Amino acid sequence: MWGSTICKEVSFNLTSNEYVMGFSIIHGEYWLGLENLFNILQNLPTSQSHYHDCDIGNGSDSSTVSISGFDGGATGDSLTNGTYSINDRAFSTYDRDHTNHNCPGRFHGGWWYLDNPVRSEANIFGRRSGDTFESTCHLQDDLGLEPNFTTI
Repeated sequence: MWGSTICKEVSFNLTSNEYVMGFSIIHGEYWLGLENLFNILQNLPTSQSHYHDCDIGNGSDSSTVSISGFDGGATGDSLTNGTYSINDRAFSTYDRDHTNHNCPGRFHGGWWYLDNPVRSEANIFGRRSGDTFESTCHLQDDLGLEPNFTTI
């Protein structure tokens, strides 16, 4: 009998290579890896999300993301909404920062950050117990919704 296990928190403030290859801890959080996501997206006949088209480039082009065709539904668009779109952004980590504002350091993890000194609409790799909003795991959609990830 397994009993109750607590999801162990892992630091997402890792190197570019670790994001490409993926990482995890036993009974804890994990990241599949940009290279694995690239391969999955190349082999799917259709997207399984609220976006009709989603593609991630390979590591040689800094894993640039391309997303379009948001379908809506009950959630808002935190990835391609107007000036806060991550479309055509390179994936940034603390050792390969493609922003001019130290976003991986400020947000405590890798992501397709906006080149914006003030905010990012999404930070899914942030800490569950971050000391500032920008360092915590969050999605801010165009409907003004902010899911609470502190209990994940």
